[in-house]
Amino acid sequence: MIFKQFFDPFSDTFSYLLAKSQGAEALIIDPVLEHVSDYLEFLGQNNLKLVVAMDTHIHADHKTGLGELRNLTRCMTCLSEHAKVSSISRRLADGDSITIDGLVLTVLETPGHTDDSCCFYLEGMVFTGDTLFIRGNGRTDFQHGDAGQLYDSMSQKLFTLPKGTTVWPGHDYKGEQCTTIGREMLENARFCGKTRDEFIEIMNNLNLPDPKLMDVAVSFNQDTSEGLGNTLSENIVLNCQQASELTEHVFVDLREQDEIDKVGTIKDSLWLPLRHLEDAIKDLEHPINLAEGVVFFCAHGERSALALEMTKELGFENGKHLAGGIAAWIEAKMPVA
Repeated sequence: MIFKQFFDPFSDTFSYLLAKSQGAEALIIDPVLEHVSDYLEFLGQNNLKLVVAMDTHIHADHKTGLGELRNLTRCMTCLSEHAKVSSISRRLADGDSITIDGLVLTVLETPGHTDDSCCFYLEGMVFTGDTLFIRGNGRTDFQHGDAGQLYDSMSQKLFTLPKGTTVWPGHDYKGEQCTTIGREMLENARFCGKTRDEFIEIMNNLNLPDPKLMDVAVSFNQDTSEGLGNTLSENIVLNCQQASELTEHVFVDLREQDEIDKVGTIKDSLWLPLRHLEDAIKDLEHPINLAEGVVFFCAHGERSALALEMTKELGFENGKHLAGGIAAWIEAKMPVA
């Protein structure tokens, strides 16, 4: 497996890039805007295709690279379903799976640092964001943080993982890179030997200063829509009623299979995850190229907007985009298979 840990010294933030092997699909966790060029250079050096970029939560200490990476690579962006953001490709819930070539990460909802905090578990390792640090943990005094919830997330989610699981945190301030679940269960001073009430008392009396970029970063990270859909003309953006009246078009579902399993899909639609779309367009015998017209849709509309931009660049002119995705379709009480 290809594994790369990046470090931003200004905010002491770790970002992680993973792939099964050279030439495979890749994903990145907690990218920092100022280091996007570093990520792209590493991807190029290893012939990797970035298909997923995701944050463990809405960060308050740095600007996320999600929007920039989406605009440059057409990757899918992911955040918790509880995150208050203007635009995101996939909203993650506890137990969801993020799949790329040969790698499957499981989403663990771990509120406490913020109400939208998640960790990502890959067999043998867990990416903990600001939920669990090396002999520490994230603060709980802003963005709807809750010390009791954080204690529960640590004790009931993270500390039930195998003790040998490597912990890759979102930050470190002591010059270390990783730890293990077993070590944190024994050595994490805020947690070990403390009752839930004692932990809450500790967290409620830290009296830490706000992060330097908090006023700028939070608002920036809640709105990553800049650049999305700017190249789309109005006549190829459809509302649900307009889409339902089409008779000769093929509907193409760009979501992952586990998303479809939860809420269903539009009847007779073609399943084609966004990460496979470019290869399909280049295959002239693929059903998408044989259709008279295509309507792309996803969960909320970001992936289908990306799909239109991508396919137009590849010379595919038969596409339209369902605004609001399957969520809008269901809200409009249109039939779902």
